[in-house]
Amino acid sequence: MKKSYLIAFFIAVIAVLWVGSGVLSSAPDDGHAGVHHTGEKEVPQVRVREFTAEPMVKDVIVTGRTQASRKVVLKAETEGLVTELTAEKGARVDEGTVLARLEARDRAARRDEARERVKQREIEYNAAKSLESRGFNSRIKLAQARADLEAAKAALKQAEVDLANIEITAPFDGIVNGQFIEAGDYVGKGDDVLSIVDLDPVVFCVFFTEQQVADLTVGGPAKATLVNGTELVGKLTYVSPVADQQTRTFLVEIEVPNTDMKIVEGLTARINIPLQERQAHKISPSILTLNDEGQVGVKIVDDEDHVRFKPISIISDSADYMWIGGLPETVRIITVGQDFVVDGQLVKAVPAHGDGLL
Repeated sequence: MKKSYLIAFFIAVIAVLWVGSGVLSSAPDDGHAGVHHTGEKEVPQVRVREFTAEPMVKDVIVTGRTQASRKVVLKAETEGLVTELTAEKGARVDEGTVLARLEARDRAARRDEARERVKQREIEYNAAKSLESRGFNSRIKLAQARADLEAAKAALKQAEVDLANIEITAPFDGIVNGQFIEAGDYVGKGDDVLSIVDLDPVVFCVFFTEQQVADLTVGGPAKATLVNGTELVGKLTYVSPVADQQTRTFLVEIEVPNTDMKIVEGLTARINIPLQERQAHKISPSILTLNDEGQVGVKIVDDEDHVRFKPISIISDSADYMWIGGLPETVRIITVGQDFVVDGQLVKAVPAHGDGLL
């Protein structure tokens, strides 16, 4: 019995010591700075920075290829033997320059004959008209004379055109890109003769998505950078009103001056087109956060020092900063401590110092 009393006594002493140690450990520790138990709920501190919206222009960067602004394949408009080839492949030509000639044969004689036929029909028509006015001729004969005169004029016009078509001329300033004939060849009506391309201005063709094309403006500036680093400045001249059925993208053309013809067709280039100016906030990517629904945004402090979550739209981003939209013009954004406070919580806002984004 004495032994059981002794065991119970020791157990009671151990229990009292254990309970006492818990009470002592929960006592306030005045040696820890920043923790205050005054009976009121503790207000956390966060660092905030005031951001003001700034005008920014978002650039869209795509890849495109150069293309001639105009190209045409010249065809023979009459048949005949090629007697002269005055411009060969690679030659720069001006509008109206004779590039090739076909044999005239009897075309000049047929033209002269048609010209004399017109003179004859004019005399016959005038005589018929005079007789009809005096009652010596019927209106039927006058009408027949008029028809013969018009037919003669049409034949003369055809003969003149046929003679003129023996000279094949350049329709615009450009470069002879293709040569399909040689002197001595016989060509038929509609046969390919030469091809000409116009590289001034040169056109950069690119394709934009339906989200991007809505912000493009015809006549706006654009910059092209070739693979060798050459930078060229031009303007946006065309936005297709119809999307490609397979890619669902829209063709966009940018014209760049090319007076020295150094830019050829088929070059790859990086195209930079600035979109419309808009107001946005420039922030550090590190201050972004998510709400419970998974929306991307930032946490701000309102005028009453309560935390508010604000969803944002990312306009442009880089490794060091990003432009965002969806915020008031001037706003206090939490830059440090945003992950430790929740929407609606009262905080103590400590202003950040310096010119950085945090």
